[in-house]
Amino acid sequence: MDAQLTDMVMRIETRARQLMLRHQQMQQECAQMQQRLEKAQDTIESLNAQNQKLKEEYDHLKMAKYIDMADDDAKQMRSRISKMVRDIDRCIAMLKTDMKDD
Repeated sequence: MDAQLTDMVMRIETRARQLMLRHQQMQQECAQMQQRLEKAQDTIESLNAQNQKLKEEYDHLKMAKYIDMADDDAKQMRSRISKMVRDIDRCIAMLKTDMKDD
């Protein structure tokens, strides 16, 4: 009976050591996973910041393109108005010459 009890105690001690070793391994694994998680969160934060910066740059480029297009439209409009003014001046000059001839 004493041998059985000693054998049982030894098996319990062995199992306890195995569980303690497994516990230590799990703690190390947990620490590694925590580091990986923190690194992934830092990467996500960095990518989100980069994404926000790129969105702002894109918005600025869209605005610059819109302004550039508006400038081109304004130049074209000024050109058309100048041409119309010249045509009107020519017509007025023609009317004046017609009036002098009468």
